[in-house]
Amino acid sequence: MSLKEVIRLIDLRTSGRRGIRFFFRFSNKKANIMIVKKICFFVLCTIWIGLTSCGSGGSDSIPPAVEPENPNNPVPTDEYNKPDFIPHVDGEPFNTYRGLVMAGYQGWFGAPGDGCSHALHKNTEWYHYRENDIFEPGVLKNSIDFWPDMREYEKKYTPGKFILPNGEKATVYSAYDKSSVLLHFKWMKDYGVDGVFMQRFVGEVIDNPDGKDHFDKVLGSAMEGSNTYQRAICVMYDLGGFMSSSKRGTDAVLNDAQSIMDKYQLKDRTKQKYYLYQNEKPLIVLWGVGFNDNRPYSLTDVESLMNGLKEKGFSIMLGVPTYWRERRNDALPDAKLHDLIKAADVIMPWFVGRYDNNSYSNFYSLIQNDIAWCKTNKVEYAPLCFPGSSDRNMHPNNGVNSRLGGKFYWNQMYNCIKSGAQMLYIAMFDEIDEGTAIYKCMNQSDVPGDRSDTDYYVVYRNGSYSMSSQKVDGLEGDNWCRSASELNVIFQGIEDGLPTDHYLWLTGQARKMLRGEIPLKSTWPSR
Repeated sequence: MSLKEVIRLIDLRTSGRRGIRFFFRFSNKKANIMIVKKICFFVLCTIWIGLTSCGSGGSDSIPPAVEPENPNNPVPTDEYNKPDFIPHVDGEPFNTYRGLVMAGYQGWFGAPGDGCSHALHKNTEWYHYRENDIFEPGVLKNSIDFWPDMREYEKKYTPGKFILPNGEKATVYSAYDKSSVLLHFKWMKDYGVDGVFMQRFVGEVIDNPDGKDHFDKVLGSAMEGSNTYQRAICVMYDLGGFMSSSKRGTDAVLNDAQSIMDKYQLKDRTKQKYYLYQNEKPLIVLWGVGFNDNRPYSLTDVESLMNGLKEKGFSIMLGVPTYWRERRNDALPDAKLHDLIKAADVIMPWFVGRYDNNSYSNFYSLIQNDIAWCKTNKVEYAPLCFPGSSDRNMHPNNGVNSRLGGKFYWNQMYNCIKSGAQMLYIAMFDEIDEGTAIYKCMNQSDVPGDRSDTDYYVVYRNGSYSMSSQKVDGLEGDNWCRSASELNVIFQGIEDGLPTDHYLWLTGQARKMLRGEIPLKSTWPSR
């Protein structure tokens, strides 16, 4: 039907004012009639367009009906995490751990010539790179299992005997150099890691001038990095070396914490804007609470330390054993452990070495039950995730917890979030000693050799390792003596074919998944 034919159906020119008044009761004023004519013409045009579009080639055919969706075969839709927190906004202070993906930061590596007083002593100049006071190729002669990707560091140090596959000498960095720490904080910003917990080892900073020199300098650089790159930062005391009745006791730790509070003015958010707060107070962490391994301090000692820190204005996070809730295996059976946890603001259970990718499924229910317990008792819960582990240069008896190209790491982060976790603790940002580092490390095919020039024997006796120039016979049970070459300990590396920043990138993607910005999936998004 043409537009002209439609218009003939209602001929406004011949219907006149009487027809229009019949339908619209308009007056006979010419202006009103013209308005109505225009309205009718618009409506008729619309009808005509609709009629002509119903078919093709002028056909009056009717399009087929739309088939309803099959309820037995619905269209798949992505699932997103529904966070129980307000996502942090860049540039704002960090007022809660909720919604954050934070990593532990050791910051303990040093090198001769870096300016630290450790470098004045032959046995400590390669601080935390060394084993048995040596930093050379060979099991028990160095302490690291991964090698840092050194391409972006400003200052580099050359041990001398570590040779890369291309024949060049390998280099390492020192955390005593501010430029190294600032580079790490830049990476956190670049990849979306919210921040770090700065490890402060009681045995290394209390009554130990060289260690205090090192860790004070690293902490100062990290505080600057926090402000520069808007990353959260929090002090974590590792209670290794803590003894209540010694110079490394409660009063010494409290004095150290007070000096940090005063130096960085942690109660003034305009001074250290991005220091992590919890429950309106600066957060501080005590790691090593409730472990069943004969530590030289009691839960009562920890309680005194907690109370002293609270009096100074801190909120408290505790690093506890894996089985803290059931008080078995690695945890003390003492019911006081639960009392301390209930008095804390946040807890983080230690999972490194407790499972591999095959056995991790056994931990799903443990984490879910942990979360439920913490909700009931109003304590925040930060489950730990780690990319893998390896510490065979220090402990050749141990195996390698394979990273599986990131599958193991992502599996943990995905399941923690799916189980209801509102925050994550990543172990660790920079720990190449135990092979848990997420920062940039060399690929497997690029690492230096780890074979000594001369062979020797490694002796394992009564739980301890030693080196010997001669074979030791007559060892029984779990004790043994083997040549270093027979042990075949090599440096691990980021899997070939993956970029050296792969685990940093995965961490940032997990943060997006936690915040509900990307789908909650058991496989990570394409890059």
